[in-house]
Amino acid sequence: MTYRRRTFPEVLDNLLTAITGGVSAEAHPFPPPGGALEHLLQQPPAADIISIYGSRDGEPHLFRKNTDYELASDKRTLRWKDGAELPDPGTLVLVNYYPVSAQPVLTDVYVGSVVRTLAESIALEMARLYAQLEVVYDSGFVETASGRALDNVVALLGIERIAGGRPSGEVAFTRSPNSAGTITIPAGTRVITADGSVEYATVETVTLPAGQSTIRVSARDLEINDPVPADSLTVLPVPIAGIGAVTNPAPTSIDVADESDAELRTRARSFLHGSERATLGAIHHAIARQGITPEVVEFEDRPGYLEVTLHASEVSPELDRRIKQAIHDSKPAGVVVTLTGVQTPARVDLELRLITAPGQIAQDLRAAQRAVRAKIEEYFAKLPVREAGSINKLVGLALSVPGVEDVKLVSARVGASDVLDIAGGTLAIAGTPTMLGDLRIADPNLPTVLNLTIRYPVETPPDERAIRDALSAAISALNSLNAADAAPLAERTLTFQKLLHLTPLPGKPAGTLATFNPATAPTSAAPFVVTYALILESGLSQLLRAGDPVSYVLTPFERLSLGEIALQREA
Repeated sequence: MTYRRRTFPEVLDNLLTAITGGVSAEAHPFPPPGGALEHLLQQPPAADIISIYGSRDGEPHLFRKNTDYELASDKRTLRWKDGAELPDPGTLVLVNYYPVSAQPVLTDVYVGSVVRTLAESIALEMARLYAQLEVVYDSGFVETASGRALDNVVALLGIERIAGGRPSGEVAFTRSPNSAGTITIPAGTRVITADGSVEYATVETVTLPAGQSTIRVSARDLEINDPVPADSLTVLPVPIAGIGAVTNPAPTSIDVADESDAELRTRARSFLHGSERATLGAIHHAIARQGITPEVVEFEDRPGYLEVTLHASEVSPELDRRIKQAIHDSKPAGVVVTLTGVQTPARVDLELRLITAPGQIAQDLRAAQRAVRAKIEEYFAKLPVREAGSINKLVGLALSVPGVEDVKLVSARVGASDVLDIAGGTLAIAGTPTMLGDLRIADPNLPTVLNLTIRYPVETPPDERAIRDALSAAISALNSLNAADAAPLAERTLTFQKLLHLTPLPGKPAGTLATFNPATAPTSAAPFVVTYALILESGLSQLLRAGDPVSYVLTPFERLSLGEIALQREA
């Protein structure tokens, strides 16, 4: 049902037309049925049309005689003219007119007459009632209610006006590397602390234009908590495509003002757009907002019973309490939800090889790697529990990054198991809860750096120049051997023993890759303490030291470069 307030002139016209024997407020839909902008009058023939009232741009409107409309020569058709100000589609127009057969009893309707004075008095009171009814009608909608009426409307959604005395502050949203286009951050976007104990909501919708990396927006605490320090609100429970990070640059503070009607209205609209209650999706979303990925199982043979398994390494007592409360608030009445326990997801370790456009500077290459990493991390974060991964989607995400010309998924492993199913185009992880583990990205244009630290006795300093020359030659040979998909695993594996064999030290000459034999090569550099560090562009590092049974396997086509050689004299 829609409502249109009738103004005093319209009510008066209706009364005077009816008093003098005319047809008052005859309703016709607009646009007329049939396609032609014509209405057939219900009591033809008509001597004259007095007035037409309707709605234009949502407001009461008096249409102009012989400019917007006219009475056709057949005296029975009301026709809208070309170039007319037309009524709003889907509304009614009310026509006042005199039929030819009209025989009025009262004709003294001039200003100041008794009939006119009485009609004006009645019309004034009726117009006031229409105005009051409009207020009542508008008070029932989020868009038009205000004050206490708006509080009552949003209460139906379980929303309350945020009173003064709660903390508020600014949060900054930062664009993901290499993301393009305009990003809209809707009002009501939730931002929480790392432990999920404090939750803020933005108070307005903002747009991050293309080319802009950061935008700030005000946010309020949804509960009564103490203000939080800077860089505390760092988690988006529901990720926004293109947003890589969020934080509060400054501490929040107590806001003494109540939430305004505009802010409450905006928050309610945002709630309506994303609301879902009493469904499996609602329960899943409520738990996910606590930073935990759930698996919600519904039984066909046991209606009304649900089992929820939490996929996390551990769940603290406080987090367990919040999860149970979230389930209670979102589950349908009468449904029994059982928490079956906590299951640690298996880690999927990926190796990717990128081919980037030639001629790019190192800074752009690093940005491309970060963008690929962000897209793949987001893909795994949104991958439904127990669903197989898609090789095509992973490749497509990487190729969508500017500067990436080709990509190959080299390996995908869960522990010691290979889950890369090339023939099926999937990662064989269906049926098992998983999460992204180590993601290694190799780009021949962006090498992995090998750093070396040597602690030595005072009397025997190593020769840094000889070490650099020997390792540079060995790295060049390694890069040549690894420049093929079919490079043997043994040749791509770096261990402390192999690198020590290649490193010249006082009393120990440098070996070569051809002469390395793990059975005879030394396993210790005593009295020297040698540490090798392999630094990837992603920031990951691998330390190789004496006594540690670890190794580093080069991805095919991954290149090494020699970085810093640090010589430290022991006290």
